[in-house]
Amino acid sequence: MVFYKPITERMEIQRLFPSADLSPEKTVGAYVAEENGVSCGKCMVEIDGQSCEISHLTVANDDPLFTEGLLRSALHFAGNRNAYMAVCRENAYRDVLLLLGFSEQDGIFCGDIPTLLMGSCCKVRRVEHNMPKI
Repeated sequence: MVFYKPITERMEIQRLFPSADLSPEKTVGAYVAEENGVSCGKCMVEIDGQSCEISHLTVANDDPLFTEGLLRSALHFAGNRNAYMAVCRENAYRDVLLLLGFSEQDGIFCGDIPTLLMGSCCKVRRVEHNMPKI
């Protein structure tokens, strides 16, 4: 079974993402995906007013379902803290970002959180977009 574990303590987030510059003015959170007790992905989300940025996304084997789960978890985290718009610069996960409903301009993916959380992604659209079967 897969769990998406939220992390809100800054020291633990800094330990997970040592290169991250955690601004004290922003609300910061992270998620770690675990399957059968083994970490298989993580991401960080920073909230600044009504916008958020999802960053430091890493997923074992670039698995689209883990990617989707981490992105949705981060979007929920931000939405529950009054963020409305989301930005992500993780071009390596372009296919999943576009399937979720992000729009892309110059390698930056943007969307409003309510719309991004409404649709389905990898399970439903896998065949339509030639994504690998899991």
